[in-house]
Amino acid sequence: MTLLRFRVANHRSIRDEQTLSFVATPRRGQGRPKAAEIPPTVRVVGVYGANASGKSNVLSALAYMLRCIDESQTRWSPDGGIPRHPFRIEDADTARPSFYELDFVHRGTRYSYGFEIDDERVLGEWLFSFPEGRPRRLFERFGPDEYKFGRSLKGETVRIAKLTRANSLYLSSAANNDHPLLGGLHHWLTRYIRLARQTDSDQRIRTRYTQHLLRNAEVADSIRQLLQAADLGISDVRLSRRPLPEDALRLLSSAGREPLSERRVRELETVLQFVHTGMNGVRTFDFREESAGTQVWFSLVGPLLDTLLRRSVLLVDEVDSSLHPHLSSTIIRMFKDETVNPHRSQLIFASHDTTLLGSLLDDGLLDRDEVWFTEKDETGATTLYSLAEFTPRRDENIERGYLQGRYGAVPYLSFDRIRSIFQQLRAESDEASAQPSEPAAHDGDPQAEGQAAGRLRGHGHREAVSRRP
Repeated sequence: MTLLRFRVANHRSIRDEQTLSFVATPRRGQGRPKAAEIPPTVRVVGVYGANASGKSNVLSALAYMLRCIDESQTRWSPDGGIPRHPFRIEDADTARPSFYELDFVHRGTRYSYGFEIDDERVLGEWLFSFPEGRPRRLFERFGPDEYKFGRSLKGETVRIAKLTRANSLYLSSAANNDHPLLGGLHHWLTRYIRLARQTDSDQRIRTRYTQHLLRNAEVADSIRQLLQAADLGISDVRLSRRPLPEDALRLLSSAGREPLSERRVRELETVLQFVHTGMNGVRTFDFREESAGTQVWFSLVGPLLDTLLRRSVLLVDEVDSSLHPHLSSTIIRMFKDETVNPHRSQLIFASHDTTLLGSLLDDGLLDRDEVWFTEKDETGATTLYSLAEFTPRRDENIERGYLQGRYGAVPYLSFDRIRSIFQQLRAESDEASAQPSEPAAHDGDPQAEGQAAGRLRGHGHREAVSRRP
């Protein structure tokens, strides 16, 4: 599975259609690929931007599209409509359709799949292949019930269409009904593209997955070596068993509908431990006793190995969260290195760590077509664009240029505005203290502190101005 292009419109802060391309920009002296050829792609794409500029929404839009493919036929309620996330700042946009389209390569063939939805039903859906560079329709859907099928799409296409609900995708229904080609595409799209969010729940899921891989002797040693290579002071990792008290087991059993199985008990009693070797000998710590950086790195090791060992895609939101820049850059280097990544698996990450951006560009690890920016306009809508659209000098400091707003995608903070907020707070505080009927505000007075906090909440909003050239 290789991604070529992703297009989206009317998803969270993304109001107008935006495109994220994974096609490599031709280098000097290189011609553009012919129409019949599959274009060369990049293995890493980094999305940078200010806080709340829409970086995460680009990744979440792709993840949402895949969730629709995976769950619309099997998990959505027949009369529950479509759980979508339109642009909500302007009322007119909440009623507009949302649009998602993905171009990808699967087993040497290029495909383009997409759909358009509103709150109630699927308004359109399509799948095309491109043998010899020419589009060939496999199926096309116009509204909930009208379909056109290409001659090359074999199988019980009409029967599956009758089984497809107005609020579910035909691709999801086809996979649920064992269509040979569409079921295969469904499997690859939903199982070979993974999103890693930096949330507690998602990190717990990734941690359990890495822990599960430790039971596999073929990859367990690789996990240990990746932990050691990260210079976290860890010499080994192991799974130990710590029996639960009988009363705890009875309580857990009574809380569920069925008694705990032996496998579930074993899982509950398994403890993940890290071994540290130092001047004073060997010390063992439970997972929860480790630093946040160690926990994040361990939770990413499993998905990283899984992605690199097969041709797949990993999306990492806030790749710099709790990780040292050297570790963040190491993840990127892993995908860029042909020895580590012979299958040309792809990494898409979001970050606002400019030190990471500067070092990666200075070292030649990231090319300009691998760097994308997001920023919001005056209406709150996200715009997505590539560094390849700019032509900086060869000796230009990209990190400095980014922070100076030369490429946009940075917040503009008015310090004069911040100063005026605190001047007003002080003036109000002085006025209140001058009134004899009210107690003077002083440190440690809960009432005065609460009043000041209330005033701060009333005034403390941020002014953001677009500075994209």
